[in-house]
Amino acid sequence: MFSQLALQRCGTMEAAWGVVRASFSSSSFWNSPSCRSGHNQCEGCRSIHELLRWAEVQRRRDHAFEGTSPLGLIHTSFLELDLCAGSSRCQTCRVIRRAFLLSQITGRDVDRLGRPDGQWPIYAAVGLSSSGESRLLLEIQSPKKTWFSATVHLSNEPRPRSRLPRDGSLPALHPNFDELRRVIQNCHANHECTSRYRWSHRNPTWLLRILPNSMVQLVSGPPTLVDYAVLSYSWGDPATMPPAEWARIKGASTNTANGRPVAERLKPFCMRTLPETMQDAITIAASLGYSYIWIDNVCIPKGTDWDKEAGMMHEVYGNAAFTLIASSSTKATDPLLRDRLAWRHRDQAGPLREQWWLHDAEIPLDRVRFEPPVAKRGWTLQEERLSPRVVYWTAQRWYWSCAECQVAEGGDIINTPVSPAQEPRPEPERSPCPRSSHPQRFLTLCHDGDERRLHSEWLDIVKAYTPRDLVAPQDRFLAIAGLAVRFYNAKAAHGGTAAATEEYLAGLWRDDFAKHLAWRVAAAADARHNLQHVAPSWSWASLPLRVQVSAEADFRQAKSFDFIAVEHAEPPSTVPAADLADARSEDPELAYLNRGRAVEERGRAVKVVEVQGRFRRFISDDAARDVSWDSIERSRAVGGSSGRKTVFDFSALPGQSIYARHRGDGRILSRDAHCGEVVGQLDYLAPAAGGKAKSPFDPYVPEGAEKEIVCLEVGELAMLLLVPSRRWGQPESYRRVGVAVGYHHRKGFFYGCETRRIRLS
Repeated sequence: MFSQLALQRCGTMEAAWGVVRASFSSSSFWNSPSCRSGHNQCEGCRSIHELLRWAEVQRRRDHAFEGTSPLGLIHTSFLELDLCAGSSRCQTCRVIRRAFLLSQITGRDVDRLGRPDGQWPIYAAVGLSSSGESRLLLEIQSPKKTWFSATVHLSNEPRPRSRLPRDGSLPALHPNFDELRRVIQNCHANHECTSRYRWSHRNPTWLLRILPNSMVQLVSGPPTLVDYAVLSYSWGDPATMPPAEWARIKGASTNTANGRPVAERLKPFCMRTLPETMQDAITIAASLGYSYIWIDNVCIPKGTDWDKEAGMMHEVYGNAAFTLIASSSTKATDPLLRDRLAWRHRDQAGPLREQWWLHDAEIPLDRVRFEPPVAKRGWTLQEERLSPRVVYWTAQRWYWSCAECQVAEGGDIINTPVSPAQEPRPEPERSPCPRSSHPQRFLTLCHDGDERRLHSEWLDIVKAYTPRDLVAPQDRFLAIAGLAVRFYNAKAAHGGTAAATEEYLAGLWRDDFAKHLAWRVAAAADARHNLQHVAPSWSWASLPLRVQVSAEADFRQAKSFDFIAVEHAEPPSTVPAADLADARSEDPELAYLNRGRAVEERGRAVKVVEVQGRFRRFISDDAARDVSWDSIERSRAVGGSSGRKTVFDFSALPGQSIYARHRGDGRILSRDAHCGEVVGQLDYLAPAAGGKAKSPFDPYVPEGAEKEIVCLEVGELAMLLLVPSRRWGQPESYRRVGVAVGYHHRKGFFYGCETRRIRLS
């Protein structure tokens, strides 16, 4: 089922490219001498021959040579390359053309590649590594920047031909649904993804039923589980689109009357009233044989209990037949179904210089996961990591990932099960999706119950989540509520007593609270955009949106540190009474399903906790001097190499207690006389104008107030930086302003210090 609308789009784009090609009919690069293998090659191939001759010389001199050749011009524009690949049938240009197209994840970038008003020369270089690998590095450059890049592998032997997405002699302008259907069916029939990772037997509250003739209908989730697809996509940035377009996206939502969806949605309606990304997702699901799809904007009617629905995302995504991630879309009005221009020509490339074979360099799956606009949206993180099966839909091909294999369209099925019990294994040589991480790793760890790795995975989730954006900052906790529910229930299922000891604390977890507290920012954030009205200062969720945080991998909790209790939660728990009753129900399955939701909803309301640990001032000497950062930091050469490193030099300040603060990135240093230094990282920059805080609730440390900072030891060589808090009107109450980790020059910083109970707010 490939909709007529999608075919019309393809035809329109195809006609546009044809007009552009006609304008290049007089190109000098059309000279098409044939190489000895009988394959056509153009004038641009001569530049590549020169680059390969350079590579041969380097390899003869040194088999382990590593370096990159000078750049060589191969075409004056991408449109000229496209014309050469089609009209002159240059096989080398066909491979290079495909490499550029496959490297573009979004449809917007594919369109930019072929825009007549954005054409720049194409250059190539040969890269040689000491391992013997050879690559053709391609760039489209203007005088000021590189606009596009791609890579083609070089080999001394032919590789299997890349398969076109569909059989037949005609160019493939639409995706290979038959191949994707076989991949999905293979997973359902032969893998354990369903039996291991499906959360429950409940359907979403509402589903879209797909009907013939481009019609759909909003229906209640049937009483027994049905196979349904889920769409994960980016709505887009309202600031970058016309108001009417944003209104159309928001207008796709389902209105309610008397607590139920309006009749217009409960009766069949035309899917073309929905934005293009949703239309094409429905078409894709139907083409794969599915009768139901869940789309958040349509299937969560206005007026629905949003908190309750957000807490059920682990079920919506965990029970789905697959999740379709719209990687090619920049906004909900972008189509998914479009020309598959990369597959226009068959792969018949012969050798260059009789010994060099060119073959496609596949895009690593991590690029597809993390680079497109959909990966910048806060809600989509849990949508991906709660899904046992994912289809990533890029502009030129699809990618499949489940716990047992990963596949690229036109590639081989590579059985690469994710195993939490061992480090990731090297990928097979022709793996279409090399990876450094695995989308289903979180689900696998939840199933296997490895507590240490599960906590590390949560910190990885936080690291991936904090740089993302949210339209509504108050959704900071809701957008990962499903992950928190899944995390808690995994521990409760495997740990026995974990249900009694584990507690969700404003985005952190009690059983490894010290490690979770020790998060740090890469550079101090702008205090004006803090979210301390949403979360307490000690939670990463109080930071502004789009601020990257990380945690120390090799962390050991300090012997003196202990979590005591939750002191204050505000507002009171909003968990529906019926759900609390379910959590205490004698029905084990019902209690298990709802217990995590209750824990998550209580946890996001936590504001103040009581802890204990060794405690002292950060700058202990009242007479310590405030010195400029530039006066103590130096850049020095590393050994005999050209590399440099940053070090501290206190030779001009012998026997003096000092402190310094970096006004640009928020680092802060304290050094007592005749002792090593401690370098901390403040969470926020002070305003440029300096001066005292406007109120006692400002999250930053004002200029001149550095001596008010105190420290709480949470780990071996890890401390929180705190200042007194008067918000709660209680003694021994402090708020976080930063952290210091890895102070190896001052390992005895807390020797002899008292252990105190304090409140963190």
